Amino acid sequence: MTIRESIKFEIDALSEEQLYAVRDFILFQKYRSFLEMDDTAYLNSIPGMTESIKKGIETPVSECLPLSRVWNDV
Repeated sequence: MTIRESIKFEIDALSEEQLYAVRDFILFQKYRSFLEMDDTAYLNSIPGMTESIKKGIETPVSECLPLSRVWNDV
């Protein structure tokens, strides 16, 4: 039996409450690398983000929308 099969077998024996804790742990393990990244590394990991930020920096403020048009409650 592989480790994956063994874990799946053990999961079937857990209560719903215990499964929530297991799910949280799995999500933590899955996304742990993002938690350990600095802001620059994280933004660079998102496809197109670097280009979007550069485009925003190069856009003159006069061409930007007022914040109140983007978020009405601001």
